Amino acid sequence: MRARATVLGLVAATASLALLAGCGPDRSEASRHPSGPTPKVGGPVPAQHVPPHHPMDRLERPVAAELARHIAGQGLTLGYLDCPHWGGAVPSRLSCRGYVDGVLAAVAVRLRAAGTGVSYDAWLAGGVVATRRLEGRLHDAGWVQVDCGDVAAYPALTGTRIVCRVERGTRHTYLVATVSSPTGMVTIGDYAPTGS
Repeated sequence: MRARATVLGLVAATASLALLAGCGPDRSEASRHPSGPTPKVGGPVPAQHVPPHHPMDRLERPVAAELARHIAGQGLTLGYLDCPHWGGAVPSRLSCRGYVDGVLAAVAVRLRAAGTGVSYDAWLAGGVVATRRLEGRLHDAGWVQVDCGDVAAYPALTGTRIVCRVERGTRHTYLVATVSSPTGMVTIGDYAPTGS
């Protein structure tokens, strides 16, 4: 699903969005407690990317506003959208950068003519793992309590590990989500200390 709206026109279309982050097949349902010290929940604190200082242009502003409304449901905040110059041609596609909770995310924008204006589809195309979406996936797998930490988004760097504490009834354990692709796909397995 994608964010849709009209830019420079009078008609606004409805919008929807599906975040590509935090998806992939479950490989494990942990049944053991990790040995050794209690693992730290979450992943490595990501470096924060600062958006450009110039204001967004007449295309970026409405696209960013619509996209921000939809990714908010995943616990994400879009702080800025940076697109290449658009010369006004339609149909067109733009590859933009979104600053999502300080993490750079790829944003795809497709523009089409719509009456006297231009309509667009915009969606996150990769580069970010949404922590709330990951927690939702673990809830869907049957874990009642899930905590993957306080960081809202991680860059989708292959090999990054995000540790989650999960509970169901009196049983609790730790799982680890490992980023398996730059699009934000993760695999989930039993927790094991790094290097073991």
